[in-house]
Amino acid sequence: MYQPQLIINLCKLRENTVIEKGLLAKSGVEVMGVNKVFDGCRETAQALMDGGIEVIAESRTYNLAKIKSLGCTTCLLRSPCLSELPDVVRYADLSLNSEPSVIRALSAEAVRQGKVHGVLLMVDMGDLREGIWFEEETRIIDTVRLIESLPGVSLYGLGTNFNCYGTVMPSVKNGQDFLALSQRVEQALGIKIRRLSAGNCTSFHLIDKGLWPAGLNHLRIGGLHQFGIEYVDMKYLDAFYHSKKPVEHACSDLYRLRAEVIEANAKPTVPVGELGVDAFLQPKQFEDHGTRRRVLLAFGRQDVPAESCTPEDDAMHLLGQTSDHTLVDVEDCQRVFQPGDIVEFELDYTALLMASQTNGVQKVFIDE
Repeated sequence: MYQPQLIINLCKLRENTVIEKGLLAKSGVEVMGVNKVFDGCRETAQALMDGGIEVIAESRTYNLAKIKSLGCTTCLLRSPCLSELPDVVRYADLSLNSEPSVIRALSAEAVRQGKVHGVLLMVDMGDLREGIWFEEETRIIDTVRLIESLPGVSLYGLGTNFNCYGTVMPSVKNGQDFLALSQRVEQALGIKIRRLSAGNCTSFHLIDKGLWPAGLNHLRIGGLHQFGIEYVDMKYLDAFYHSKKPVEHACSDLYRLRAEVIEANAKPTVPVGELGVDAFLQPKQFEDHGTRRRVLLAFGRQDVPAESCTPEDDAMHLLGQTSDHTLVDVEDCQRVFQPGDIVEFELDYTALLMASQTNGVQKVFIDE
């Protein structure tokens, strides 16, 4: 039975993880490996573990269930739902939290299961996603005090996040502000906070520039080892395996989508007839380039969005998609395509996320 294939290079992923862990260790930073883009894939989680990362994070509890038996420490990267707490405690060793009511319920559930659940208390330093607002210092102190007082939970650290919703970039200032806030919490409660988790892979640009605030000692990272890209200045990092395509594509040759040609012919570049909207209710405009060769591929938007795919052959040009088909201009290609031929694409983060999620794409692993 045909399925387009997602090819994942585990060897390069593992080697990138080794490089990443070493680079961050020089700045005193511990890495939590984020596996969520792969949808709970055991093979990719194992590659991170083999690369030296001990804590693997997923944003879905059901994906933590897939990797729990690997023996890693597991983290729920999204704040828990009250309705899922039995599974959160069962499959996650720690989780990101900000709501006292949820933390109390986590405590009660952990006691019922005879476990101690780690809490990474999130502070919102301005990006407007999860966390207690940074100006509510008394509330932050009270919540840390609550965690310290409850059975069945322990304070894993304080965390913050940047660049995911509000597009706020990690900077020396907001990093130092987070560090100073954490120190005031420590002074108020007479405790030492073991981990200050200061963001995700975008925070690496401060390390890369030698500007990392000393004392911030933890990051939750996926994109760096997955793509070898520094995302603030948008540049490839030569120490890592990465794509040879222009960096603005933000893709990687660690992940390839292989799709089969189901039709190959030459057609006009402008439709004939009165135009309306496409299958997704969007109007379109067309430029007349005459008659050109093109192929239809057996995958569509329900599998992977074409705008997030970069053809391996630079002479190809993506024309568009329906739910089941992807149209590619091959007029400038040296190869003459026939039905049954395979076309390959490199994938960016969005394409990798979608290809990993869908049942319509088969995962194939290589280790070389």
